[in-house]
Amino acid sequence: MTPLTVIVLLFILAAMIGLFYSGKAMTKAVNMISALASLGVCYLGILGFTNNLPSVTLSLFEGGSGIVGLLGSLTLKVTPLSAFFLLVLGVLSFSASLYGVSYMDMYKRDTRLYNVSYPLFLLFMMLTLLTQNLLWFIIFWELMTLFSQFLVAFERSERAVKAAFKYFCMTKAGADFMLLAIVLTIIKTAGTADYSGISQVLPSYLLNHPLETYAMVIGMLVGLGVKAAVVPLHSWLPDAYMEAPSNVSTLLSGVMEKIPVYMMFVVFLRFLPLDKYLGLGIAVIGVLTLFFGTMYALKQTDSKRLLAYHSVGQIGYVILALGAGLYLLSRGDVLLGVFALAASLYHAINHATFKGLLFLTAGSVAYRTRNRDLNCLGGLAKSMPITAFTALIGTLSIAGMPPLNGFVSKWMIYASMLPTPTVLSLFGAFALFISSVTTASFVKYFTTMFTRPPLERIEVKEVPPTMWVPQLILAFACLTFGIYPKLPLDLISKALTSVGVTVPALKTFPGIVIPNTGNIEPLAIFVVLLAFGTAFLALTHSKVVLPVWTTGTRKSLAMRLPASSYYASFEEEFEEVYSLGEWAGKAISSIWRGIKRLAVLYEVRSYQADLMMTASAVALLIMVLILGGASL
Repeated sequence: MTPLTVIVLLFILAAMIGLFYSGKAMTKAVNMISALASLGVCYLGILGFTNNLPSVTLSLFEGGSGIVGLLGSLTLKVTPLSAFFLLVLGVLSFSASLYGVSYMDMYKRDTRLYNVSYPLFLLFMMLTLLTQNLLWFIIFWELMTLFSQFLVAFERSERAVKAAFKYFCMTKAGADFMLLAIVLTIIKTAGTADYSGISQVLPSYLLNHPLETYAMVIGMLVGLGVKAAVVPLHSWLPDAYMEAPSNVSTLLSGVMEKIPVYMMFVVFLRFLPLDKYLGLGIAVIGVLTLFFGTMYALKQTDSKRLLAYHSVGQIGYVILALGAGLYLLSRGDVLLGVFALAASLYHAINHATFKGLLFLTAGSVAYRTRNRDLNCLGGLAKSMPITAFTALIGTLSIAGMPPLNGFVSKWMIYASMLPTPTVLSLFGAFALFISSVTTASFVKYFTTMFTRPPLERIEVKEVPPTMWVPQLILAFACLTFGIYPKLPLDLISKALTSVGVTVPALKTFPGIVIPNTGNIEPLAIFVVLLAFGTAFLALTHSKVVLPVWTTGTRKSLAMRLPASSYYASFEEEFEEVYSLGEWAGKAISSIWRGIKRLAVLYEVRSYQADLMMTASAVALLIMVLILGGASL
């Protein structure tokens, strides 16, 4: 029995236990089995970077034609690129599953829906990464969407059901666009749906057919973009992430949001020819996503909603770097182009670790306080020191503070775009500005929960070990990937090589990566001077007294500044941005209401047409019988 078979059976076993048995003990068992299977997923990911690539082929139908023939065999194969994302899935799902052992105790309702959907959600995410057939990809993609929808609606409240319905409708519509692009791809490749066959035929054909190229691109971008929550297709995400259990939110943000990124690398680097306009368009989408996602995160006072909007903003960095890499490669700038692609994958894994960690810390606070309102929380650092420490690591990581992992990938993004004599330098400056907004947002997140005095006295204690151990695991990953960037870069290099991109030699130092032709001497001089200055102050016992930062208010007011007032003046200065977002939201709502009215009208008319056709058929049948009887 292969390792892949064992992992699949473990996930199915967990779902079967959850289906036939209920109770807290069964929920714990489901989470523990899922955690064990997740370790197997990590093992698969490790094997994907060796010469012994795991592969399983199942023959389902013999001698079929058309769709049946294309689905006749199912090939599951670990490639270096899929192995990279399997490691993300394995580490995050292990942490989330272990976390769920105690976290799910806070729910008093029947957890059978969670017990069935959770392991199947993990299973279909894994299969989506492993399949080598576009039709099987869309099948696993839809099943992944279905079971994640059930997890979003788990609490069964009105808000949760609405969030799940909105999520399902938008992602289902996106998947239909993607299916059209897949059908067009199969037609133009003479009926093959396998990745290897498509990559051999399609790029050369599309070089001389730009209209068909852009048709496929639009279909794939809409379908993948909805799931990745790029602007303006992101409106489902804040509601869904808020309503799902926190360990599920960790997986939605840390893993599911990365699966579209995986497919973008497959499609744009294996299936399509390089096109500078395509790369530039993807980069523009990335800039809009990181800008609007982060700006709206700054306004939030619900801890999970704040993190949800930052999931939109951070995926913008990933998409921006991917588009920049495609654009630069199409222009012949191989060094910076490959550097941008490497930065995209690096930030994808970094976002998975620090955002997964932050969702777990928000869940730990909600587990003990039953509250997510940043206006009310405060002073939890003393009573929840481990959660506070890991939240600080996650906060500094997402803000891009050295020597943590967020700084390394953001530095790579800036270094790949700012030196170019193109519009990408402007995009890099935008990304640099948004990083400061991210920092401001997480100053609010951390201080309002852990250091500021609470609105009312909060008596709590640290969460159980099964909840703080996963937080420490992800915090350790944030530190390791920042101090030792060579480890993820070696994996990224192999992943990019598997899709035809050769990564040149890169200089790696603790906390920083630069192209081989780069010069680190100015930065080294700055670090040395900083170290000497710090040592001098320590040896001379100099005491520097700085005034306390009171966020622009009087000190007495700042001691209990509401979260909603942290950056009120900044929000006023950018009121046009928020007004534009509100206008877009209203416009989309109006379009959605119009579509629903058309759908209802169509349903009524089709029902009436069905009645007419049925009546006509009955009348025709009666006439035939009468005439036939008369002729007899």
